[in-house]
Amino acid sequence: MPPTLSLVDLELSCHMGVPAVERSRPQKILCTAVFPVPNLKKIASADDLSLTIDYHALSKLLQTTAAGKERKLLEKLAADLAQAAFQNFPIPWIDLELKKFILPETRHISFQARFARPKSKSFR
Repeated sequence: MPPTLSLVDLELSCHMGVPAVERSRPQKILCTAVFPVPNLKKIASADDLSLTIDYHALSKLLQTTAAGKERKLLEKLAADLAQAAFQNFPIPWIDLELKKFILPETRHISFQARFARPKSKSFR
């Protein structure tokens, strides 16, 4: 298993849901993102942020992306978050889990998927 970094239960605020009434006000979505660390040996010896993924910057990007437009489905939100991550960070893949708190009979609804960087698109 490659070394990874994880953002666990990052709070996102977005307008989402199938019925319009659900999308009418922002709701909390928790996002866990797991992504690989590039060249751990080099990073560990250099102790230099520029050699790794700035998880603070990634967390802000995910929050901004989620808030940017309304969506009906968790699957669409996850795809948008992954696309934004690939456009801004040199990661080959990202695992995302989104938790939505909408059904009173459940703790949460969860969507999980691994997204791979599209082959034709490279990091900036």
